[in-house]
Amino acid sequence: MLFLMETFCLPILSYSCEAVCYNKQQLSQLNTYWNRAYRKNFKMNDWESVKELQVLCGRLDFIHIYAQRKLIFIPKLGKLNNDVMKVCYNNFWRSDEGVRLQCAFDIAAGVSA
Repeated sequence: MLFLMETFCLPILSYSCEAVCYNKQQLSQLNTYWNRAYRKNFKMNDWESVKELQVLCGRLDFIHIYAQRKLIFIPKLGKLNNDVMKVCYNNFWRSDEGVRLQCAFDIAAGVSA
């Protein structure tokens, strides 16, 4: 069931999340939907936390999936031989979301001048 959930539900929830900037409320809602899928699959009540289950299954919550996908996608923009994409890359790392990701995961992005 977990395989089916990750094969069918996760792509729908995470579609184009690398290119979209979600605010905290939107990200929280998407995380809630992802957690509900776990609760339904494992027949858990609404008040039960799925964090332990996700850890035991070696899975991430949606907030970390979102961050992971961003952190994989954005550096690829900087490697492209395209000036527009390099500007997008630099602008992202200077944006609030880019700074937040750098602080949250203790990374230093190479922003070129």
